[in-house]
Formats: sequence, C-alpha cells, structure tokens
Amino acid sequence: MSKRYGFLIAEIIDWRNMVDAFDEVVGGLEEERRRAYELDKEAIIGDLVNLIGSGAFRITDYEEFWVQDGPKKRLIQSPCVFDRIGCNAVMRVVEKYLYPSLIRTSAASIKGRGMHRLFRKMRSDIRHDREGTRYFYMSDIRKFYESIDQTLIIKLVNQKIKDPVLLPILYSFIKLMPKGLSIGLRSSQCFGNMLLARLGHRLKEDEGVRYLYIYCDDIRVYGSSKRWLWHIRDIIHEEIESLGLEVKRNEAVRPATEGNDFLGYVDYGDHSRLRKRTKKNAARKLARVKSRKRRQKIIGSFKGMAKWGDCENLYKTLTGKSMKEFKNIGLQYIAEDGKKRFGGKQYTQRSLQNKHITILDYEKDVKTDNGMRTLVSFQFDDGSFGKYFTADKQQEWYLDKLKELNEIPFQTTIDSEVFGDGKVRYIFT
Repeated sequence: MSKRYGFLIAEIIDWRNMVDAFDEVVGGLEEERRRAYELDKEAIIGDLVNLIGSGAFRITDYEEFWVQDGPKKRLIQSPCVFDRIGCNAVMRVVEKYLYPSLIRTSAASIKGRGMHRLFRKMRSDIRHDREGTRYFYMSDIRKFYESIDQTLIIKLVNQKIKDPVLLPILYSFIKLMPKGLSIGLRSSQCFGNMLLARLGHRLKEDEGVRYLYIYCDDIRVYGSSKRWLWHIRDIIHEEIESLGLEVKRNEAVRPATEGNDFLGYVDYGDHSRLRKRTKKNAARKLARVKSRKRRQKIIGSFKGMAKWGDCENLYKTLTGKSMKEFKNIGLQYIAEDGKKRFGGKQYTQRSLQNKHITILDYEKDVKTDNGMRTLVSFQFDDGSFGKYFTADKQQEWYLDKLKELNEIPFQTTIDSEVFGDGKVRYIFT
C-alpha cells in the first residue's frame, strides 16, 4: 500500500504558503480589484488560517457562467476570491504530495510541467524516433469532470491522505456539486489527474508504452504500428469504463503525417502549426484592439504560443514583428583569452549516459586542473542547459567534422563503450 500523509494542516497554514496562495489568486485580478484585496491582505490570510487550521473551511457558494472553448461549451463554477485563496492554499500542499505518483507525461495544471512543456516533450520524442512514432492513437473522455464518481475520488484521497483535519475539507471540495466535480475549482484538476494515474502506470509499466501523453482527459499514444495501437485502445477503454466513464466516439488511429491536433498545435511529425482557431482568434483580437498596451499583451501571449511551433512567418504576418529572440541570434561571448564561455550546470559524461541531448557548441584546449580539455555545451529536451569536459579524441574528431559540415547543433544520446585495457569511452549515438 502506498504511503499516506498526515499532519499537512500545519504546512498549509504556514504564512509563506498562505501568502503565495493569496498572490497567485489576487495577482490575476483586474488592477482596481487587486489593490482593494491587497489592502486587506493580512486580515484575509488571518481569517483563512483560523478556518483551515480548525478544519472549518468550506466553499459554500459560487457563480456559474458558460465558457466557449472551440466547439465545446462548458459551465464553469467560480467561488468568491476569499474561497479561491483558501482552496489554492490547501491544494498547493496536497498536490506536492500527490503529483510525484503521476507519470512524467501527465501534465494538466501541474506546476513545472504544463501544456507547452508536454508539447515540447512530445515533439522531441517524435523527431528523435520517427519510426517508433509513425502512427498515433487519439481519444478523450465524454463529459469528464461532470461524470466522475465522487465516491471513487474520496477513496483515492483516503489512500493518500490521513490528516483528520484536512480530510473533511477535501471531501467538501469533492462534494461541492450534486454529482461529478466542479469545473473551475483547482482541486478538481488534481483529483482528475489522480483518477487517471492508474491508466498511465498500466500503459507505461505493464504494456511498455513508450510514447504516452495525457493532458486532463485528452490522451495520445504513439507507436510504430496500427495493430499495436488498436490493442492499446482496448486497454484504455477497459480502464476508462472501469471508472464509470466513457471514451468519446471521435477516437482514431492515424499516421503522424496527417497531423495530431493536441495542446493547441497540430503536429505533422516533421513540423508543427498553431491550431486554426488560435490563429483566427489572434488575428481578430489584433484587428479589433485600439489600446497599444492591450495590443502588446495580445502579441506577447500570441508569441508565447507561436514560438513553440514553426510559426515565424505567421507571427510576422499578424504582428509585423520578427519572432527572433536575443538567445536565437547566435552571438557567443569570447573572453580575452580567446575562449568561449558556456552557461548551464556542469555534468560528468557518466551522468549523461542514455540521456537525449542537443549538442550546441564546443571549445577546445580549455585549461583545467586535469590538463587541457574540450568543453561541450548542450541542452536537455526540457530546455535547460548544461556542459561537460572531455579529452576523448574520437569525440573531438566528430565535433570538428560536424562543425565543418555545418551540422552543429545536432541531437544525440550519450552512450559508452569499453576499449583498450577496460577503459570506458563515451560516444555519440
């Protein structure tokens, strides 16, 4: 049985956590309302500390409104700001203990993962293994939040949490609606992720699915054959139906080259484009807006989406601006000693073994305590940078040749081989 966590209330009502929850909620309000809440910040936090600390905190009321999300229309429940701060304070801590049990490619509303990071991970996987991602299976769940069985969520929560003060608060979040979970409440996103955790682990661990991506109730699986993906489809149906849920009829298995509409983009295997309605919405907003300040916000938001697809021309057409950022211009500082300097954490090649990276640049004859070495700069698939030293002549030869062929940057995986008298050499694969 998995570990159950108790005594979380003290962590929830810690002043730092409460302030962070307040700032997260109030920071999203319009300026005038934000200032009003800022004036009462200490009083609001003090009241919430008392309510949560005693176990008396409840969300009792909310407003409802319809939101159009493409072809879908959703009825959203929005509690008052005070209750949203309290819910966020609770869930910030609860999520910290629950989310590590999810597979790495489950990403809906999870801090440090998110939609864009999941898309970048999927795109990198596809580009790295074109044969293993020739086809994909797509599906989502019919009326996911509205159809969730509350007793199943309570059972899941009890398997993870044993704090007697916290549990009634979490039960109240689950039972806010007569049936299903509230759309718009932060806790519902967490509980929805946890409900599908078993599916993720079964596919990854029991069925050996390598390329699985889950965002809320939206599921994508890539594979090398249609037959295998239809087999995976049957397992997904079995798991989803065991939860009392239903897969929508628009599920399909398709070649990657036909385009996978997922996470706001359509990916074709070798390039990506923004979803059509995203482009249309941006164009309409930019044509309609008069305020310069508002226009800059729209452009910034659009750029945040466009930069992860192959959309440089689209961005320039709609905004009249180049999307090239300073980091993409290609300037490299060279110090007085004539050597390049690379940012990022320093790694050993051993620690990089079997990791997929992009080699960005290198500098030979760098003086170290162990003699002259070649310094190699690289980037992980998650976007973070690193560097390592090597004295291997074979690696240096490949780097020089690839530079001559103008093939740097290039993607690779560091592997090892034994040579000579039991020596280990690290190689590009």
